[in-house]
Amino acid sequence: MSLATYGDYATRTRESFARQPAMRMMGISMDDIAPGEVWLSMPFNPDFTQQHGFMHAGAIISGLDTAAGFAAYSVMPEEAGVLTVELKTSLMRPGKGQRFNFHARVLKPGRTILFTEAVATAIDGEKEHEIARLTATMMAVQGRDDVQG
Repeated sequence: MSLATYGDYATRTRESFARQPAMRMMGISMDDIAPGEVWLSMPFNPDFTQQHGFMHAGAIISGLDTAAGFAAYSVMPEEAGVLTVELKTSLMRPGKGQRFNFHARVLKPGRTILFTEAVATAIDGEKEHEIARLTATMMAVQGRDDVQG
């Protein structure tokens, strides 16, 4: 993937991410970006735990889905918006840690449909564990007033 192909993908992607109130509320931040790849992180927040004190699967899946969507968005035309079409998540370990990282990348870009994957890791003291993995299909949406970049 060539940087020239995607224009100022980083600024466009960061600006779109900044317009997501859900990400702000969850404390999820965009740490880094490259064409077709995004790195997000989230601190532990007891408000997003389940009954055993682990980070809720819904919070982990939200981070994974968002990372995958913005990885796809980073290689879309400037006038496109991104929507998730389908996703599958495997939760491999409990969400236990002080911090959670989400790394996503585009596996196969297309004009309309993009295939992505994302991995969530939990940082618990000195230990880092992969806790979940997502595969998702993203769609580039153009020409609709209700979907903006």
